[in-house]
Amino acid sequence: MEGVRRDFQALWNTQFFEDVRLEVEDDPQNPYGKILVFYLQERPIIRRIEYKGNKSVSESDILDRFKERKVGLSVESQFDPTKIKRAEVVLKELLAEHGRQFATVKPTYERIAATNAVKLVFNINEGPKVKVGTITIQGNKAFSQRKIIRAMRHSRPYAIPLGITEIPVLSKTYDRQKLDEDLEVGIRGLYQDHGYFKVLVKDPVLKTVDVDKGGIPGPWPLVGAKHGKETNITIPIEEGELYHMGKLSFRSSDPDQGLVFKQDVLARVFPLKQGDILSADKIRKGLESYKKIYGDYGYIDFTATPFTDVDDTKRVVDIRMEFDQQKQFYVRRIEFVGNTTTRDKVIRRELLIDEGALFNNRYWEASILRLNQLNYFDPIKPDNAEIKRNPKAGTVDIKLRVKEKGKQSISFSGGVSGVAGSFVGLSYQTNNFLGLGETLTFSAEVGDRQQNILFGFTEPYLFDRPISSGFTVYKNRFNYNQARETGILVGQQVAINPALQQNYATDSKGFTIFASYPLRRFSWTRVGITYGWSTTNITTFSQSAQLLFQFVQFRSLSGPSALKGITSSKITPTISYNTVDNPQNPHSGKSFYYGFALEGGPLQGNVNTISNTFTATYFRPTYKKRNVIGMRLLTSMISGYGGKDVPPFNRFYMGGENDIRGFDFYTISPFVAIASSGTQGITYTDPRVIGSNGLPLPQQITVPVVTFFPTRPGGDWQILTNLDYRIPIAGPVSMAVFNDLGFNGLLRKSQLQLDPTALAPLQQQFPNPDFPNLKIANNLPVLGGNFTPHSSTGVEFVVQLPIVNAPFRFYYAYNFLRQTSTITGPRGGYALTDAQKAALPPGVLATQIAPQLNLFLDQQVQRLPAGLIEPTHTFRFTVGRTF
Repeated sequence: MEGVRRDFQALWNTQFFEDVRLEVEDDPQNPYGKILVFYLQERPIIRRIEYKGNKSVSESDILDRFKERKVGLSVESQFDPTKIKRAEVVLKELLAEHGRQFATVKPTYERIAATNAVKLVFNINEGPKVKVGTITIQGNKAFSQRKIIRAMRHSRPYAIPLGITEIPVLSKTYDRQKLDEDLEVGIRGLYQDHGYFKVLVKDPVLKTVDVDKGGIPGPWPLVGAKHGKETNITIPIEEGELYHMGKLSFRSSDPDQGLVFKQDVLARVFPLKQGDILSADKIRKGLESYKKIYGDYGYIDFTATPFTDVDDTKRVVDIRMEFDQQKQFYVRRIEFVGNTTTRDKVIRRELLIDEGALFNNRYWEASILRLNQLNYFDPIKPDNAEIKRNPKAGTVDIKLRVKEKGKQSISFSGGVSGVAGSFVGLSYQTNNFLGLGETLTFSAEVGDRQQNILFGFTEPYLFDRPISSGFTVYKNRFNYNQARETGILVGQQVAINPALQQNYATDSKGFTIFASYPLRRFSWTRVGITYGWSTTNITTFSQSAQLLFQFVQFRSLSGPSALKGITSSKITPTISYNTVDNPQNPHSGKSFYYGFALEGGPLQGNVNTISNTFTATYFRPTYKKRNVIGMRLLTSMISGYGGKDVPPFNRFYMGGENDIRGFDFYTISPFVAIASSGTQGITYTDPRVIGSNGLPLPQQITVPVVTFFPTRPGGDWQILTNLDYRIPIAGPVSMAVFNDLGFNGLLRKSQLQLDPTALAPLQQQFPNPDFPNLKIANNLPVLGGNFTPHSSTGVEFVVQLPIVNAPFRFYYAYNFLRQTSTITGPRGGYALTDAQKAALPPGVLATQIAPQLNLFLDQQVQRLPAGLIEPTHTFRFTVGRTF
């Protein structure tokens, strides 16, 4: 009978049957025999599982949690009451995490006719949602209640910080597990990071209450109605005494193995010194530093364990570090998987470690960063590398998995840009030509403001050395129409005096050649040199532009000849540093660039300038490395030399999507007054000349006049800062909150000298007895806008389209710093010679001619209203990123 009982139990334990019955019958053929009959009823199969009443969590959330907790309940599995009870418990825990502590879960099932199968239904009543109510801290002396609550990352309310206080806006959902984490990591961690080594955070006192608050229906902060439950939390704390750092010592966990580094070297690395306030956070950072140091020398399995010796009398904690150094590893083999086009040598030459060399963890992390900077592959993470250890041999094999991006793109594009206007273009680019890492680019773009044709080639490793070299050949035309730009800016057609409009077109063609080389092998710092040659013709369409381009002394010629055949020959030595992880969508790293450009002079050409440019960018991941803070600083200076000024087209103009986003392209510049000479015909009656009707006849006199036109010459020094907070939304869509601030002005006003041949006639006429104070200066006088701060704040949405491989964006910007005063040009004058005055009848000059001339001069005073120059806000669609 013992064997029968054992067999029965074995059948039941299989859990395949919901009923097992054993019957014993006599054997009709053997009077001494028995027949054992097992009657089995199989458990039904679960054909379907339904969840009813779940609103706070989706079915996919439930299935993911079942998989995480290994519930083992799924469709086509056998009906098992134990697993169903386990699923019920897990489901309640999941609902509690979403604030549904009072939720009930009732599983039911229905048999499916004519089959041994059932439909399982979880009936869920979520109940009221429980929010975190009032948080009260008891026993705190070292820190304020506000600071302690701010350390509770999961339970603190969403709030608006206001200096030393804040305004709570929205309560978070109550979750006991997250509260426990806040008590341990948040509050206890806060105290232990500030020396309260033996702080005691006691169990919280929880009280759940009903909430019924009137207000505006809906989830509105502060003024919204509240109905439901909230849990008030009271947290008692015993702070204890403040402890300081005592002695620091080191030992190896293996008595037969000494320490690799000397103890004084290890002590210098540790962030705490004897007598410092003890900090658990600094101890953790010290452990991380030791792991990095040992990892740099091949000890990749190194672990450090701190042991403490507490002296309560002196309130000092001695720390003894015990190092398990393990074995030193060398690299045996490195192989790559997934590079179907990119050749192995292109990847291998970016690695800072070689086969046969000591494994250096810091060099390996830097190698991954260098590969990401190539932008040949999808983002490479440390998890992409499979590192197999051979402890006996002390070697590692590295298998790096990559996924190549589309190396070639042929695309038609079109859109609206602050720089190019509306445009359509065709482009072809490969950033990994033939898998060798070379870049080949051809693009043609036609727009209503700008037309470009460009061909370029870059070889990143010339002669198998890290010499990045290449060239570009280009031809472009830029057409600037101030009236049109202002119309775009304000969203309607505007009328500007044609004489004041800055209307011109530039036609340029040329080439550049460049090369750069790292300061040392595998360095982030590179030195380079670029040479560029171009020839430019300028066509002016307005009097303001014509005067500016023809009379500013940037060539040895003046007049219309100054606008044709402008030849530039420029060489630019550079030095740069770059650890930015991705050129298109950066998340971390920084970069610096400095370039000194010499144009003309010994290099020939007919334009002489010297310029300096410095750019710094910084990207830092934040909020669990999901969002990105991006910053840029740019400053540039330019000056002419050898008796020549800076050409207007080489000066700095700010505004637009590439710098200060709320302003239109080419609109941020100082304003100057440029003089224009002309004549004005005046009609008067001469009493000495009598007509046939006996009345005096009208006479004509032509008087030389000078008027002034406000215009934008561009600055010679610009400073720009950009700050972005970038937030990914979903897939290729992201948003950013930004602030741009810039200054553009004339530092060397003497660099706006008028050409002597154009200036001489005016200076001969002015000043004169009628206008003794009207002096025509050798350089253009500044009217306003010189280093006036301009700033834009707004939000932008970006869509990264993989087909055209370019970010499309639209943004809204409010310009809270802008030009607020009207730009008014000086009043002109007229020049009557003594001979002309003597020829006039007595009294005619004072009573007839002078009033007409003064009225004409008053009418010619040009005014540019601030609202017409720069808008208050802007909404725009563009292609590309600011930085």
